[in-house]
Amino acid sequence: MVSFMLLDLTKLQNRKVDELIYDNLIELDENLYKNTDIRKLSPVLVHAVIKRVTDSSYKMFLKIKGTMTLPCSITLKDVLHPFDIETEVKISNNDENDEEYVKINQNNIDIISIIWQNIVLEIPLKVVSDDISDMPTSGDGWKIIRED
Repeated sequence: MVSFMLLDLTKLQNRKVDELIYDNLIELDENLYKNTDIRKLSPVLVHAVIKRVTDSSYKMFLKIKGTMTLPCSITLKDVLHPFDIETEVKISNNDENDEEYVKINQNNIDIISIIWQNIVLEIPLKVVSDDISDMPTSGDGWKIIRED
Protein backbone atom coordinates (compact mmCIF):
# COMPACT_ATOMS: atom_id res chain seq x y z
CA MET A 1 0.00 0.00 0.00
CA VAL A 2 1.27 3.42 -0.95
CA SER A 3 0.63 6.48 1.22
CA PHE A 4 3.21 8.73 -0.42
CA MET A 5 5.10 8.71 -3.70
CA LEU A 6 7.98 11.10 -4.27
CA LEU A 7 9.04 12.01 -7.77
CA ASP A 8 12.58 13.38 -8.02
CA LEU A 9 12.87 16.45 -10.26
CA THR A 10 16.67 16.75 -10.05
CA LYS A 11 17.39 15.57 -13.62
CA LEU A 12 14.77 17.95 -14.97
CA GLN A 13 16.06 20.86 -12.87
CA ASN A 14 19.65 20.23 -13.99
CA ARG A 15 18.48 20.04 -17.63
CA LYS A 16 19.78 16.50 -18.05
CA VAL A 17 16.39 15.51 -19.53
CA ASP A 18 13.61 17.48 -21.23
CA GLU A 19 10.82 15.59 -19.51
CA LEU A 20 10.26 13.01 -16.81
CA ILE A 21 7.89 10.14 -17.51
CA TYR A 22 6.42 7.99 -14.78
CA ASP A 23 4.27 4.91 -15.46
CA ASN A 24 3.23 2.63 -12.65
CA LEU A 25 0.39 0.64 -11.18
CA ILE A 26 -0.08 1.69 -7.55
CA GLU A 27 -2.25 0.47 -4.73
CA LEU A 28 -3.47 3.32 -2.52
CA ASP A 29 -3.58 2.92 1.24
CA GLU A 30 -7.06 1.97 2.48
CA ASN A 31 -6.82 4.66 5.18
CA LEU A 32 -7.17 7.29 2.44
CA TYR A 33 -10.71 6.25 1.58
CA LYS A 34 -11.81 5.03 5.00
CA ASN A 35 -14.12 8.05 5.54
CA THR A 36 -15.56 8.15 2.01
CA ASP A 37 -18.22 6.19 0.14
CA ILE A 38 -15.49 4.16 -1.54
CA ARG A 39 -15.61 0.57 -0.29
CA LYS A 40 -12.69 -0.67 -2.37
CA LEU A 41 -10.24 0.82 -4.85
CA SER A 42 -8.54 -1.25 -7.53
CA PRO A 43 -4.84 -0.72 -8.21
CA VAL A 44 -4.58 2.61 -10.00
CA LEU A 45 -2.66 3.06 -13.26
CA VAL A 46 -0.75 6.35 -13.11
CA HIS A 47 0.93 7.93 -16.12
CA ALA A 48 2.68 11.25 -15.47
CA VAL A 49 4.76 13.45 -17.77
CA ILE A 50 6.55 16.43 -16.22
CA LYS A 51 7.97 19.19 -18.42
CA ARG A 52 9.84 22.39 -17.64
CA VAL A 53 7.96 25.66 -18.24
CA THR A 54 10.44 28.13 -16.71
CA ASP A 55 13.50 27.76 -14.46
CA SER A 56 11.25 27.56 -11.41
CA SER A 57 8.02 26.06 -12.71
CA TYR A 58 6.90 22.84 -14.37
CA LYS A 59 3.75 21.24 -15.73
CA MET A 60 2.68 17.70 -15.02
CA PHE A 61 0.25 15.96 -17.34
CA LEU A 62 -1.41 13.23 -15.34
CA LYS A 63 -3.58 10.29 -16.39
CA ILE A 64 -5.18 8.22 -13.63
CA LYS A 65 -7.20 5.10 -14.37
CA GLY A 66 -8.87 2.57 -12.09
CA THR A 67 -12.11 1.29 -10.61
CA MET A 68 -13.77 2.19 -7.34
CA THR A 69 -16.41 0.11 -5.58
CA LEU A 70 -19.31 2.18 -4.25
CA PRO A 71 -22.60 1.31 -2.52
CA CYS A 72 -25.76 1.29 -4.67
CA SER A 73 -28.01 4.16 -3.56
CA ILE A 74 -31.03 1.85 -3.54
CA THR A 75 -29.86 -1.62 -2.51
CA LEU A 76 -26.46 -0.85 -0.92
CA LYS A 77 -24.93 -3.61 -3.09
CA ASP A 78 -21.42 -3.08 -4.42
CA VAL A 79 -21.28 -1.16 -7.71
CA LEU A 80 -18.09 -0.96 -9.79
CA HIS A 81 -17.47 2.58 -11.02
CA PRO A 82 -14.52 2.94 -13.44
CA PHE A 83 -12.69 6.25 -13.72
CA ASP A 84 -10.30 7.62 -16.32
CA ILE A 85 -8.96 11.03 -15.33
CA GLU A 86 -6.75 13.37 -17.33
CA THR A 87 -5.51 16.52 -15.65
CA GLU A 88 -2.75 19.08 -15.78
CA VAL A 89 -0.95 20.26 -12.64
CA LYS A 90 1.34 23.27 -12.18
CA ILE A 91 4.45 22.72 -10.09
CA SER A 92 6.71 25.42 -8.68
CA ASN A 93 9.70 25.76 -6.39
CA ASN A 94 8.99 29.42 -5.68
CA ASP A 95 8.03 30.38 -2.15
CA GLU A 96 4.87 32.05 -3.38
CA ASN A 97 1.71 31.11 -1.51
CA ASP A 98 -0.19 30.42 -4.71
CA GLU A 99 -2.61 27.55 -4.09
CA GLU A 100 -2.76 26.90 -7.83
CA TYR A 101 0.73 25.39 -7.74
CA VAL A 102 2.00 22.18 -6.16
CA LYS A 103 5.12 22.98 -4.18
CA ILE A 104 8.48 21.28 -4.68
CA ASN A 105 10.05 20.03 -1.45
CA GLN A 106 13.80 19.32 -1.65
CA ASN A 107 13.65 18.59 -5.42
CA ASN A 108 10.73 16.17 -4.88
CA ILE A 109 6.97 16.29 -5.21
CA ASP A 110 4.54 13.89 -3.58
CA ILE A 111 1.97 13.00 -6.21
CA ILE A 112 -0.22 10.75 -4.03
CA SER A 113 -2.13 13.77 -2.73
CA ILE A 114 -2.69 14.96 -6.33
CA ILE A 115 -3.85 11.50 -7.40
CA TRP A 116 -6.15 11.18 -4.40
CA GLN A 117 -7.71 14.65 -4.88
CA ASN A 118 -8.58 13.79 -8.46
CA ILE A 119 -10.07 10.41 -7.53
CA VAL A 120 -12.25 12.03 -4.84
CA LEU A 121 -13.59 14.45 -7.44
CA GLU A 122 -14.73 11.44 -9.49
CA ILE A 123 -16.93 9.96 -6.75
CA PRO A 124 -20.50 10.33 -8.05
CA LEU A 125 -23.26 11.60 -5.77
CA LYS A 126 -25.39 8.58 -6.57
CA VAL A 127 -24.81 5.19 -8.21
CA VAL A 128 -27.45 2.59 -8.96
CA SER A 129 -26.74 -1.07 -9.56
CA ASP A 130 -27.68 -2.53 -12.94
CA ASP A 131 -29.32 -5.36 -11.03
CA ILE A 132 -31.95 -3.79 -8.80
CA SER A 133 -34.21 -6.85 -8.75
CA ASP A 134 -34.12 -6.80 -4.94
CA MET A 135 -35.67 -3.33 -4.92
CA PRO A 136 -38.90 -3.30 -2.92
CA THR A 137 -42.06 -2.54 -4.92
CA SER A 138 -44.07 -1.43 -1.92
CA GLY A 139 -43.59 -0.22 1.60
CA ASP A 140 -45.31 1.46 4.51
CA GLY A 141 -47.99 3.54 2.77
CA TRP A 142 -46.54 3.37 -0.76
CA LYS A 143 -46.33 1.09 -3.80
CA ILE A 144 -44.94 1.34 -7.32
CA ILE A 145 -47.73 1.75 -9.87
CA ARG A 146 -45.57 2.04 -13.00
CA GLU A 147 -41.83 1.85 -13.59
CA ASP A 148 -41.71 5.14 -15.55
